[in-house]
Amino acid sequence: MIAVQRSLAYPRALAHPPVHRRTGPAGSPPLGRRSARNRARPGGQALIAALLLVTVLGAGALLANGELRARAEAVAHARSLEALAQARSALIGYAISYAERHPGEGYGFLPCPDSGNDGSTPIGACGPRGTAAFGRLPWRTLGLPDLRDGWGECLWYAVAGSAKHNPKPLTLNWDSRGQFEPYAPDGDRLPVAAPDGRALALVFAPGRAVDGQRRPPGRAFGCSGSDSAQADLAQYLDARYPARSSDPIAVTQAALQPGGEDAANDLVVWIGTDDVFDALRQRHDHAAYLDALLTRAAAALAARLDAAGAAWLASQGTLTGSLALGTLPAAEALGIPVAERAPIELWRDQMRFAVCPDGDACITVGRADPPRVERCRAVLLLGGERARTGPDRQLRASDAERADPAQYFEGVNATHLASGVPAFAGAEHFTTADRSRPATGDVIRCLP
Repeated sequence: MIAVQRSLAYPRALAHPPVHRRTGPAGSPPLGRRSARNRARPGGQALIAALLLVTVLGAGALLANGELRARAEAVAHARSLEALAQARSALIGYAISYAERHPGEGYGFLPCPDSGNDGSTPIGACGPRGTAAFGRLPWRTLGLPDLRDGWGECLWYAVAGSAKHNPKPLTLNWDSRGQFEPYAPDGDRLPVAAPDGRALALVFAPGRAVDGQRRPPGRAFGCSGSDSAQADLAQYLDARYPARSSDPIAVTQAALQPGGEDAANDLVVWIGTDDVFDALRQRHDHAAYLDALLTRAAAALAARLDAAGAAWLASQGTLTGSLALGTLPAAEALGIPVAERAPIELWRDQMRFAVCPDGDACITVGRADPPRVERCRAVLLLGGERARTGPDRQLRASDAERADPAQYFEGVNATHLASGVPAFAGAEHFTTADRSRPATGDVIRCLP
């Protein structure tokens, strides 16, 4: 969206040229005398005065009808939305490039808010693990200019505990839960691209101060307000948001049509889990990155299986049918070096194992390319992204849904994981054939 900008150009005052007394046509008075006579007449000045009066009266009428105000607010709204879109894009870019700035820590993390009014993410944690944090947008950290809304105010920002970078959540992947619930002014829930319909982050354009808000005067540099975002929060955002919270938080979008002087005017944009991981899928190296994590986890699982035997791995799951089934054990339990644990832990809840409790190679895995059957003592499975539409749509929001194999796997894999039948089928490697669509195919690693 492009903000509309207006400028008023005022002509410079022109100095009167010197009057030269010269003779005009025969019978006419000298030009200098005629100019003096014209200046004595009130007609020219009266016309200008009349035009000014009409302009003032016309502007007053427009103001009385609210048209100029409505137009000015529409322009301010447009500028706010443009700034919000720029901030949102920068936050997604930050999330999908996080590992490049923080090697070994994984992708998807969002910065803590600016709590000190300097445009930067603070050093240290923004509240306990799992709690949302509110503050100003850390525009310096994001590499942005000092963004302002249409009323000249700095943008505000909130991040969920499930995505903030300090302290980090224990898991962060394409099924991570959000924390913010956006609502329309009429109370209807607004859609969020996320498995649970909740947003990971919000950006606010606070607009002009409304009734009850007392904003500190502007500063020479940076945003208005004090050096404490927590102390200023209620003076900029209309709702009484908690500076820290682990509960779901309702957020109301302001009406895009101009309201009264005291009407709520916070404009909000949000980022859902799918917004981040759909963007991450566009990276040419995304599939290879996830496949490498699966390879590392499978190698650690195989080594642990060799060292401790099938009985140890079976004890990490639940006996179902002829198999022991469970979620991939913790990276520490698998003996993965400390420096390599973090990315695997972020994705561990997406990986399932199945093992033959007696240590035999009782599991068969069918491969399609080339067609063959492998025999395995255990398998490590990754269900891929959830199917979002159609009759086979998968839901992974509630604990009950996350415990259902059918919400992760398709066909015989879902059926056999539920019943403990030792036969599966799927690809050996994770790929994204179409980066514009979720990669939902099941991936199975055989541990022979």
